[in-house]
Amino acid sequence: MEKKSKNGISYGAVMCNGALINKNKETHMVKQKQEGNQPGRDEARESVKQWFRSAKFGMFIHWGVYSVTGRGEWLRSSEQVKEDEYIKQVPKFKGEKFDPGKWAALAKRAGMKYMVFTTKHHDGFCMFDAHNTDWKVTNSPVGRDVLADVTKAFEKEGIKVGYYYSIMDWHHPDYLPRMAFEAADRPSEGHDVMDYIGFMREHLKQILTEYGESPFVLWYDGGWMNAPEDLGAAETNALARQWKPGLLINDRHHTKEDLITPEQRVPATGIKDENGEPALWEACLTMTSHWWGYDKNEKNFKEKDYILRMLVDIVSKGGNFLLNVGPRPDGSLQREFVERLVFLGKWMDKYGEAIYNTTASPFNMLPFYGRVTVSGSRLYVHVFAWPKDRSILLPNLKNNVLQASVFGGRRKKLAFSKTDAGLRIELPEKATDATVSVIAVDLDGAPVVEPVKIVADKRGKIELPVLYGDLVGPHGQRIRYEIQDGCTLVGSWYRAPDRINWTFEAPASGEYRLEIEASTDAGEGGSHYEVYVNPQLRPALAPNGKPWGAEDAKRLFVNPPDLTYDTKSTNGIFRLRRLGVLKLEAGTNVVSIALKDAGGHKGMKLFAAKLVKC
Repeated sequence: MEKKSKNGISYGAVMCNGALINKNKETHMVKQKQEGNQPGRDEARESVKQWFRSAKFGMFIHWGVYSVTGRGEWLRSSEQVKEDEYIKQVPKFKGEKFDPGKWAALAKRAGMKYMVFTTKHHDGFCMFDAHNTDWKVTNSPVGRDVLADVTKAFEKEGIKVGYYYSIMDWHHPDYLPRMAFEAADRPSEGHDVMDYIGFMREHLKQILTEYGESPFVLWYDGGWMNAPEDLGAAETNALARQWKPGLLINDRHHTKEDLITPEQRVPATGIKDENGEPALWEACLTMTSHWWGYDKNEKNFKEKDYILRMLVDIVSKGGNFLLNVGPRPDGSLQREFVERLVFLGKWMDKYGEAIYNTTASPFNMLPFYGRVTVSGSRLYVHVFAWPKDRSILLPNLKNNVLQASVFGGRRKKLAFSKTDAGLRIELPEKATDATVSVIAVDLDGAPVVEPVKIVADKRGKIELPVLYGDLVGPHGQRIRYEIQDGCTLVGSWYRAPDRINWTFEAPASGEYRLEIEASTDAGEGGSHYEVYVNPQLRPALAPNGKPWGAEDAKRLFVNPPDLTYDTKSTNGIFRLRRLGVLKLEAGTNVVSIALKDAGGHKGMKLFAAKLVKC
């Protein structure tokens, strides 16, 4: 039962695990034997989970035939390139400088403990010697089983290997739904997506069983176009775990599995499961502004300092950081990628102990720009911006403190004192690292910390420091903290619906005036913002945090805004602005300031906010 498309590329028999997948959806589902508890397999998976929690930092690699164009991995969709045109890129995909050993050595230099490689992206092109299709890298001028070569190179460096696999497949004739622009030329009549799932399962069996101990994780993507029950997702994952005991699986087949994977954003807080326990999660981000695959036109690379602080931020929230590179079609890596990875590696050489094998911060808020990681009874305090008064406060820390010292190199002891507000540590005159300095604090046991609450002062005024807010954004988040003249502020606020949320306690119901201190650069006024009290959100985001459609971002909030306002240029000078009156309830409230529309401008920089009882 071999199928061929109109261009003659074969897709193989639709067989899976020895069972024919036919047109009746009732019989598509692979029947599994009831095996009862599988302690050996469960223990293997738990062991991998524990290792993954300790590893913290990995490399994502997006390489495929799409790199030939140098316009990103979504080219087929974003530029509406038809299949007959797209396949013309294959003869140009040569990989003359492909050297996976160099990739692996660079990942090791950066301090990365694992790697995830794209075995097949949405274009359906296989980066391994697939048994059931000719649409693969071994039929390109590259001429090698890239997956095998990459796996061996990284394993040689002691780096564990995971495999990305796209459920979506724009090339296979049975994958449905079609992209809208080609639906007329490639009608869906006579095709059944479950025939494609049989083809996909053959791929999964091959990559899970024919490449030695790898992979440790099956990293799905592209599952948002179909409901999981329509694709037999649970059955596919059950097969995957039979083929690879101990395998971790991510959440992008829209089933509840091991790993949650927010994309192109850093969650404001750690991610917890339905029982309130820390979940296994990993934020994946690019060093570029947008595409994961090679983009020859990219000019806006994330700054080295910002990437390092993202790593610390993510780890302090209990997550892992999967940082992407998109090699050129010849297999080489851009200088910008190499420079950033070497920069990270130099910092990790000195401070890696404060990252690996650590757990999340016990502090829900910090009054200085920094983060905390924990190892047993030791706190690692990561200071991003050196305070002008050369001291930091760890709020509501209840432990006895044995010692505080500069971490890295000569560990100079630091003076400290316990106050009603927490532990105050006196810092050296200058930062010990230009980007992230680390202070080690040894306690008499596991840290005991009471959460910080934002409350009103005696006059009813509620200060809303930006560092006590949560910066929130969907896929493509841009909002972030920045340092200007030694002060920390909210900047890069030009993408809707990025927002800042504060949770606080109001002493009484009533009206409160919202005031902000903000600046807008010359010529950059005109951005539109909305203020919400206790916002209600639509469940509009896919598991990777991406809105289902372009309009969903505009419909994020169910309730109407309580205030709206436009920015005006202040020539970069911070000015106080009274935005209007909000009605609050006694007790816990949330206020959110969200960007509605940047209007082509950079947006404002926010330094502080407060609520004043009317």
